[in-house]
Amino acid sequence: MTGDIVYADIKTVRTSPLKHSSPRPRSDSHHHGIVLKVGYAMTIILLVIVIVLSIFVIQLRSARHNKEDNESKEKYCPEKNEPGTIISMGSSNSSTAHKPCPSNDWTLHGGKCYWVAQRKKSWNESKNDCAMKNSHLMVIQDFIDMSFLWQHLHYSAFYWIGLSIPSEGISWTWVDNSSFNPHLFATQGNKRWPPSMKCAQVSRAGMAPKKCEDNRQWICQL
Repeated sequence: MTGDIVYADIKTVRTSPLKHSSPRPRSDSHHHGIVLKVGYAMTIILLVIVIVLSIFVIQLRSARHNKEDNESKEKYCPEKNEPGTIISMGSSNSSTAHKPCPSNDWTLHGGKCYWVAQRKKSWNESKNDCAMKNSHLMVIQDFIDMSFLWQHLHYSAFYWIGLSIPSEGISWTWVDNSSFNPHLFATQGNKRWPPSMKCAQVSRAGMAPKKCEDNRQWICQL
């Protein structure tokens, strides 16, 4: 057998190919991305909320500061400038920001000056007295004027005001020819007054007609 070539069967072992392993699920990375997006969105929302709250707080502090400034100005702003002259620092029914009153006998209220008589006269005499003071009998047009009565007059006392029925008229008319607003007054007594009652007297309780010849205290206004 020398020299013979021995052939041997060589068996190659073929290994079966590996089974393809299934790819790793990507659910973890997907959820991670969602969490990041939600986190970013929440951060932006919180930032917007913080900005809005900051603006609100700033506006609130500014409004409170302005209110405190206005209150301090009203509290500490002087009302008297010189002896005998009273200065108004502002009024809703005054044509000027600073209105002087003639003397300390006059009372400043709502930008107007009032003089209250201590004596008693008829309506016409009271009207003439106010004219001599370069003023007129009190004209009541709003609740600021009414507040003067509540604050400065005796409750039980009556005063002539510039309201009357002209001799040839039928309706109440102010001395400055302005319109009469009956809703400002609580009218006293019977509404069917005698024709002789053509002049108006007023107290803190309301308005009532009276004979113009009767004597009452009166209020001048300028």
